[in-house]
Amino acid sequence: MATYTVACFLNSLLVFVILTAFAAAQNVSGFTANLYQRDAFYNPNLSQMEIIRQAIARSVWRANMSSSIMPNSPTTDIIRDTNQFFMKIRLGTPSVDIIAVVDTGSDLTWTQCLPCTRCFPQHQPLFNTQASSSYGTIQCGPARPCPPWNGIGCPDGLCHHDIHYVDRTHTRGLFSTETLRMDSTAHSTVQISNYIFGCGMDNKGRFGGIGSGVISLEAGPESIVTQLGHLNRRKFSYCLMPLDLPGRVSHIHFGDWAAVRGPGTITVPLASGRPEHFYHVTLEAFTVGSTWIPFTGHSGGVEQGNIMIDSGTTLTNLSRQFYAQIKQAVTIQTHAPEVPDPYRLLELCFRKDRSLQLPSIVANFKGGNVPLKRFNAFVTLGPVTCLAFGVSESFIAYGSLVQQNFLVGFDQNARTVSFKPFQCSHA
Repeated sequence: MATYTVACFLNSLLVFVILTAFAAAQNVSGFTANLYQRDAFYNPNLSQMEIIRQAIARSVWRANMSSSIMPNSPTTDIIRDTNQFFMKIRLGTPSVDIIAVVDTGSDLTWTQCLPCTRCFPQHQPLFNTQASSSYGTIQCGPARPCPPWNGIGCPDGLCHHDIHYVDRTHTRGLFSTETLRMDSTAHSTVQISNYIFGCGMDNKGRFGGIGSGVISLEAGPESIVTQLGHLNRRKFSYCLMPLDLPGRVSHIHFGDWAAVRGPGTITVPLASGRPEHFYHVTLEAFTVGSTWIPFTGHSGGVEQGNIMIDSGTTLTNLSRQFYAQIKQAVTIQTHAPEVPDPYRLLELCFRKDRSLQLPSIVANFKGGNVPLKRFNAFVTLGPVTCLAFGVSESFIAYGSLVQQNFLVGFDQNARTVSFKPFQCSHA
């Protein structure tokens, strides 16, 4: 029986991604994509406040859902609903467009394929393997086992994938190879031959009719970052626009991006001893004003790899004990009475006022300190301004809000994550 996988989705900033490459595949140093906040993209009439409120509501729901998952539960931690990054690639020979969700944690890229016994609705035609001359399956047997990856098994002489998610989405089908292409602005093409992916023929999911599956962005051997290999040097980076700015066009870059380096860059090591395909780092403390608040675990000390860098959830989720200390420090240093959040999403709010004096907040990582801007740590929802941190005991994550207006770079070879303050409108 196939194994299951645990993954985390990029799911709070919803985007449709249009790839643009800088050079032909023979001489590629990287390529960049535009990221669009999905609520604004599909409903441009939404107000800035409503966009922020919806993103936070999804983040709170995701944290609550993850709290119901028991440790080692054979499911995948994905809240899919309307929170998705969409990416456009081309598969096959001749190639056809595939629009799928970009996922920082899922182990496998997959799309719906013909013949399909059960498929969810999508705008694009299902991928027809028989119409492609470059499609291939992967044979297996006692002397030729399937790759030892999560969700892969050998029931009938061919490798199959079988992956289930906590929201009851699932995909089952053939573990396959195909030619993947990405068009460049110079009318050249980035191409990966024998790209490994799952051809889903029994699928269930909620993609709003837009996406046909998942594109893996994590650090495992199946991800697009890994399979791009020398084309992106196993590096990628993104720059997320603040939600309250007009336009809301963000960027993701596959490959080396010189802007991530240089003065002002804080480079944080990925933690050892944690699953290498996730992006866990060590958060030593938050400094609120002049108050240092250490992030201690059950052992009484700072635990290595205690938080995951996750662009897929809006809020930064912390344990109840740690959050309570931060809340207390903010309350003491703000010198303003608390008021309830009318949307019942956030715990610590103050009446919106231009004279409201909020304390500075710094994320103290092992490897460096990242000062947060006011919009990274606080949000204004109608009549109130609130501390934009959430509470979860099982899903501790450094969310997208604290990453906005930073260049965030991932280097899988060096096993580092870098943060550099940046005006993402200039990325």
